[in-house]
Amino acid sequence: MLPLNSNQIPAMFNRALGLARAGKSREALDLLSQLSKMAPKRAEIPFHMAQIHLQAGRPKDASQLLAHAAKLAPSEVKVWQAYAAAIAAYGDDGARKDAKAQLKAAKLGQRDRKAIAKAMDATLSSTARVSSKVSADEINALVARVNAGQMAEAEAQARQLIATRGKSEILSTIHGAALASLGRTDEAEAAFRTALKIDADYGEAAAQLGQLLLATGRRHEAKDILLHARRLIPHNPIVLGNLGKLFHELGAPRDALDCLDLLLKQDPDNRLALLTRAQAHVTLENAAQAIADLDHLERLTPATGDTLALGAVAHKLAGDADRARDLIDTALAAEPKSLRVVTIAANILQQEGAMDAADTVLRAALARGVRSGTVYRMIAQGKKLAPDDPLIDEMEDLWARDDLPEDGRMDLGYALLKVMEDAGEFEKAWLFLAKANQIMAKLHPHDRSKTQRDFDRLAAFLKDFDATRIGTVGYQNNQTIFITGLPRSGTTLVEQILASHSTVTGGDELGILHPLAFEAVAQTDRAGGTIADMTPDQLEAIGRDYQAAIDIRVPGAERITDKTISTYQIAPLAWLALPNAKIVALRRDPRDNLWSMFKNRFVTGLHLYSYTQADLVDTYRLYTEYLSLWRDMAPDRLYEIEYEALVANPEQEVRKLLEFCGLDWEDACLDFHKTDRDVKTLSLAQVRQPLYNSSIGKWRRYEPQLAEMVEGLKGLDGVPDD
Repeated sequence: MLPLNSNQIPAMFNRALGLARAGKSREALDLLSQLSKMAPKRAEIPFHMAQIHLQAGRPKDASQLLAHAAKLAPSEVKVWQAYAAAIAAYGDDGARKDAKAQLKAAKLGQRDRKAIAKAMDATLSSTARVSSKVSADEINALVARVNAGQMAEAEAQARQLIATRGKSEILSTIHGAALASLGRTDEAEAAFRTALKIDADYGEAAAQLGQLLLATGRRHEAKDILLHARRLIPHNPIVLGNLGKLFHELGAPRDALDCLDLLLKQDPDNRLALLTRAQAHVTLENAAQAIADLDHLERLTPATGDTLALGAVAHKLAGDADRARDLIDTALAAEPKSLRVVTIAANILQQEGAMDAADTVLRAALARGVRSGTVYRMIAQGKKLAPDDPLIDEMEDLWARDDLPEDGRMDLGYALLKVMEDAGEFEKAWLFLAKANQIMAKLHPHDRSKTQRDFDRLAAFLKDFDATRIGTVGYQNNQTIFITGLPRSGTTLVEQILASHSTVTGGDELGILHPLAFEAVAQTDRAGGTIADMTPDQLEAIGRDYQAAIDIRVPGAERITDKTISTYQIAPLAWLALPNAKIVALRRDPRDNLWSMFKNRFVTGLHLYSYTQADLVDTYRLYTEYLSLWRDMAPDRLYEIEYEALVANPEQEVRKLLEFCGLDWEDACLDFHKTDRDVKTLSLAQVRQPLYNSSIGKWRRYEPQLAEMVEGLKGLDGVPDD
């Protein structure tokens, strides 16, 4: 392929704008990012990239790009107006302060400068209540009825006004809000859509419609509408609260925090926002922040079973196991029929290896009438059920019901898969699995093209990687052992082996380095740079910030393991930021590895590629390409270990592993199953047993059903010939 030249820039720029107009924002951003490297001094490129981010509800990213655009074109009023709008939508005081400092030096007239500074301070939380159909007094009277909870009266009054005065965006929105409160959701949705048909930019209608769609489980539709509402009224509490809840449910806790932080800045005592933010912090294992939010919430309202259970998880993360047990016992006593309380209690027990105790909690919940696919799944995956266990017939009877909700059927399918596999009924097991995965893939689709684009962009960013910099830059006082690989490849086993060493503490999946590294990469990439342009200060800051985070999460540890799966995507950044860290990458026969992923249900939002055979094959292909790229860059910095070799020759493989990590031999590393530590992954039962080889070759039981996967793997690195 011939290299690009400056004559191609106009055509590429127009093509990028066309992609953006067609709704292909990712492709447009990729092309504009490429252009920014070819033409780093053209302000229109970061300007249009920022517009795409604003359209997608990412004001933080837009603000950073517009700051760069304003540096390139300091006298362009249009750039500054967009920058002000992004800053107002972002709502971050530090970003606003930096923007105003930059504005002072801009080549603008005094009037423009004042107007832009004022726009930066704007807090758009509502749309003006103006209508030619009804008076302001009539609108205010309607709103007062809604606020007073007089929904039937508000609905009747709004309906009468619409009939006599005609439809308007304001009347239809108020009518819809009343209908929604009365449980008439179909009519409410129609009213909100009528309002948006009259005025597509009426923010309140979009906010109310998004809230309704989220409440009725239509998350992806809700996301589009709520992001549109955020562009119109970025500080509206309904928009921020529902987006925070939505992002949390979709497994995007950092995006949730962006919204909830803004909402709680406006309304520090918003109870639902405090609870949702605490949940997001727990997901990110930010124990101290979660505990602070829950303590604040308890000062506002008496604790519930749900908040007590969430507090138990937070205190467990903080290392206070006794407090966690007290809280979960109190939660179970307070709300023994709460599904969330029951599943959190059982999950904590399973992580500790107390499988029988967890089973008791779950079965007691069923006896109390807590019927949920999640409960059945946790029972089945926690321990093997006896063939005559009455729970099996109960699950099959439930599966046969036509009125079973999709998410409940999905979890029940994973439970029955495990039961049937344990019983050797593999044909029946496949039927349950196929349906469960079909539902999961429908509810949470995977964007395969994005993962390829991410790889291509990172490879381009790293093209000037200089291995001789390793050790000369970065934070030197850290010796973390990163364990990476695809899920179900043996990473938990290897972490358990290393954590059995007297000098090593198991950190589990910390998820810290990836966002730190990619924030710095994005900053450099926006400026048109590559890995070669990342400064020693930047790289050391990544390492220091990582160390500061683990000092909070794993206090007092001499050396830790970090089993974050995604580390394999950022190995060169880890080498530069943490030169004394080690990276261990797991390899496993991909047929067994992918089959094990395909048959397991992961936490919502994670590993969405696991539910179709085509996505799994593509994910494995990319994994091998990442490793191949890293081998070419610095072959001595990556240690690859094969799961099958570890199982066949444990002492030999463990000795080599310890040598790479700079650890002396300890017999405890072979007795890893005796190590008393929490395990939070799906392998929590397996790592409490000695090494076994019964997991090798299990895919063959389903070879006919896995034909798509087996065929797709042919010719890829690491696939056996047999």
